[in-house]
Amino acid sequence: MYQFKQLLLAITIGCSSFQTFGQETDNTKPMYGEVPKSDKYKKIDEAFKTDCLVQFVTIDSSVNVYIDYAWRYFYNNDLTTAMKRFNQAWLLNAEFPDSYFGFAALMEVQGNKPEAERFYKMGLEKDPSKKRAVMCYQRIADCKEHLQDFNGTIEAYTKLSELDSNNVFAFKKLGYLLTEMNKLDEALIAYGKAIELDSTDAMTYNNRGNLYLVDKNYSKAMSEFTKAIELDSNYISAYVNRGISELAIHHYAYARKDFEICVRLDPEAGELWRMLGEAKVGLHDASGACKAFAKAKRLGDEFVDILIERNCY
Repeated sequence: MYQFKQLLLAITIGCSSFQTFGQETDNTKPMYGEVPKSDKYKKIDEAFKTDCLVQFVTIDSSVNVYIDYAWRYFYNNDLTTAMKRFNQAWLLNAEFPDSYFGFAALMEVQGNKPEAERFYKMGLEKDPSKKRAVMCYQRIADCKEHLQDFNGTIEAYTKLSELDSNNVFAFKKLGYLLTEMNKLDEALIAYGKAIELDSTDAMTYNNRGNLYLVDKNYSKAMSEFTKAIELDSNYISAYVNRGISELAIHHYAYARKDFEICVRLDPEAGELWRMLGEAKVGLHDASGACKAFAKAKRLGDEFVDILIERNCY
């Protein structure tokens, strides 16, 4: 009986100690593993908050500092330290949305979609205006693009465009990224939305024209390149692309005119002289074509030799 009482007393003391000291936290998991903290860790937390006030004056400024640290570590692929910094920001102010978006993005990188969705939801609940969400999704997109997670980048920009339907930059980036992923129909939709929001950007028209060019829809492609040139009369990429389209449908006189503008804008680009020569071949101007090809060769164009062999000997 005496031994049983001692055992019961030990269990009681053990339970009391557990309540006093809590569980072991893990700063490599969101919200420190979501476990109760011991008195020891609570004192450490209070000391941390005091240090932050000394360094950064207010809790809000301290939170912003640690959030910025976290995104920087994420961007540089130090995901463990990024999680620790998001945790510190959360510790300083659990109502600030950014930590939750950071937790969510890191859970995505780990392949834990359910947890990612849970933390995204928590972030949105703490951000009714969605202003912080827009900023965070932009940071997530930047980080994932830098880490070459292009599917993740597309997901982030898609969510950003849903949160802010007037975010022209998001639609332009989606157009570019979807083109790189060979999702051309989706890219066309994204560029179309970007143009609806901003019809003054020559690059967007040029990029959409490239999609039509890949699809061999030369009429639509040339219309887009022409619009880009109207917006920026020195936009050499649009002249090049329009010239390529004109070569494809044998409009050699128009192609020659565009490539003559190109070589004025960039006289040291050998490939432009080669394309000018090709337009002149189409116009049966052998002498002019060979002079252009010779210029291309002097400038180091690696594809011109076969054209010289075919047309100039």
